[in-house]
Amino acid sequence: MSSKKPETDTGQARGLDPCLAAWPGAGSIVVAFSGGPDSACLLHLLAEQNPTRPLQAIHIDHGLDRGSRQRAARAKEMAEALDIPCRVERVQVRRSGSIEANARHARYEVLMRYIGSGDVLLTAHHADDVAETLLLRLLRGSGPGGLGGIPGQRRFGGGHLIRPLLGWRREEIQAYLDRHQVISIRDPANDLVSLDRNFLRHEILPLLRGRFPGCVQAFNRTARLNRAAGEVLAQLADSDLERIEAPGPCLPLEALCKLEPFHRAEVIRRWCLRHDRTPPPGQRLDEFMRQIDHAAADRQPILDWEEGRLQRHGAGIWLRSPARAQVAWRLRWDGADVLQLPEPSGSLRFSAPPPRFELSVRSGSNGERLRLHPNSGRRPVKKILAEAGVPPWQRNEWPRIWRDNRLVALGDRWLDPAFSRLLQEHGVQLFWHSELRRHGHA
Repeated sequence: MSSKKPETDTGQARGLDPCLAAWPGAGSIVVAFSGGPDSACLLHLLAEQNPTRPLQAIHIDHGLDRGSRQRAARAKEMAEALDIPCRVERVQVRRSGSIEANARHARYEVLMRYIGSGDVLLTAHHADDVAETLLLRLLRGSGPGGLGGIPGQRRFGGGHLIRPLLGWRREEIQAYLDRHQVISIRDPANDLVSLDRNFLRHEILPLLRGRFPGCVQAFNRTARLNRAAGEVLAQLADSDLERIEAPGPCLPLEALCKLEPFHRAEVIRRWCLRHDRTPPPGQRLDEFMRQIDHAAADRQPILDWEEGRLQRHGAGIWLRSPARAQVAWRLRWDGADVLQLPEPSGSLRFSAPPPRFELSVRSGSNGERLRLHPNSGRRPVKKILAEAGVPPWQRNEWPRIWRDNRLVALGDRWLDPAFSRLLQEHGVQLFWHSELRRHGHA
């Protein structure tokens, strides 16, 4: 097999950028391999370089058409013909919403499972992909971060994601395949102009290239400049975030609203990323902040998107998991061992083995009451939590401890006086470990 590298239109050699020796870590190399022209070029280049690190290809079968299984089998054959092992992973793609976005999410979710510490994932994105991404994000009103296009390298799973063909044009990839007689797979989905990216690829970019031959290079330069500007803005936003973020996760409205609107939105985006959530779409975030600015004090604007929920509550904006139905739960506990609770309720333990208790630990329900003082009546649990500033969506997640059909503890913060005396007599203390424990001010 020839090791000759592809040539550009000007005759200059072009290879992987960064070169293989500059890739981080020393673990496995995993190639996202569709079998299409771009990934076929990338895999062939790697085979020619014969890396010393373990190398494998992963083909994701999205199952979106009848020919997907045949293409998966062909991709596996192509990789193995280069002496590169290939695994086929089949995924279920949600049919509601954007099929493109759902397929991408499902694909990267699987690929992340293969990337451990020191490993790298390679994808075959190239300069034309950057141009398409920039145009898409311009049409969606993205800011500098979004207009940064496709980064060449970033953290991914336990390792890194690298895109070593970003300097290549689509015609250079095809020229390489022709020169080395590499056959690739044609995915009919790439011809559907009903999909936004394909419409730009087949209808708009050819028109732009006809009038402005250097437009793809110009788009890539614009992306690089925006990426640099976005990094500066991100540093400023991170600095403000360190200063104002409260437990919850929560951003105090008073501090947030002192920021300029654009910078405020950037702080929220960085905040979402810090908590491992893709930020909400920019226009929807703008509308949410407009509602925050104009809503009465007793209103609670909400922004839901695929990866989370932003909600105003009290004097702050809270970042939550995507809206889901809460499921009631009940566990038996004798206190001898740590009790793991359903997420996000954490765990319970005693400081030392207590006498054999027969306890029931439950999620919240209606009508619960707890005695807080020896000479007072029992108070509604939801009122106790509300007065402590615990957000409504977290109140049922606080563990309730029952003994002899009587509520005796709410987490480790409020204990029935008789139950508290019993623990003191035996020299043990109750501990509840959970992020929820930090919320409220009681």
